[in-house]
Amino acid sequence: TGSSGINAEYGAAEEVMECDPNKPLVSLIVVLITVYVGVQIFNFKYSPYLNADKRVLVADYSLVVAVAAGTLLGSVIFKDIDLKMFSVDETRGIFEFVDFQSPPGVGMAVVAAGGLGFVMSILFFMEGNISESIVSNPSNKLKKGSAFHMDMFVTGVINAILSIFCLPWVHGSLPHSPLHVRALADIEEHVENGHLTENIVYVRETRLTLLFSHILIGVSVLMIPDPL
Repeated sequence: TGSSGINAEYGAAEEVMECDPNKPLVSLIVVLITVYVGVQIFNFKYSPYLNADKRVLVADYSLVVAVAAGTLLGSVIFKDIDLKMFSVDETRGIFEFVDFQSPPGVGMAVVAAGGLGFVMSILFFMEGNISESIVSNPSNKLKKGSAFHMDMFVTGVINAILSIFCLPWVHGSLPHSPLHVRALADIEEHVENGHLTENIVYVRETRLTLLFSHILIGVSVLMIPDPL
């Protein structure tokens, strides 16, 4: 009886710990192909094909095409492999307020959370300063003034709302802020002593592109609970 109980216990453990070797292999293949496609399309701007404007246009969409290729690869070609997907508890609403009436005895947890929040605020402040320094570099030839304080204020408001809904904080100004400047810039390339140098001639200063892109990101919530 004792041995049968031990065997049953080991059998249950083996059932729980069973691992399909195809899953990590397919995940690795999808990651490597996504990176490879993105790098190759980004480097297309250095190729002799098409004219300069079209090469830059193709390179600007390298990330989008790479992610789409990786998504199709994992969802269509390897559809027989049960890859781990984004899980959603359909019994709960997408947005729920935090229960601020916490039970007694959690005071230290609140203090610890406050300490971690202070450390995160320092990280956000440093990241914002670094991004602002890169974007406002004179080589970018920007005409409009910086909005560092406004950016920090908006970041604080957004994270306060996320805290109310028990959602993680966000502050991703690196690397997409400097990349956004380059995506809206006209760049001239010069070869000097065998080295390729790039000079920004003009930047289309607008926030509409980021506004539209983040609206589309928000619309993706409608895909819950059935993402690609």
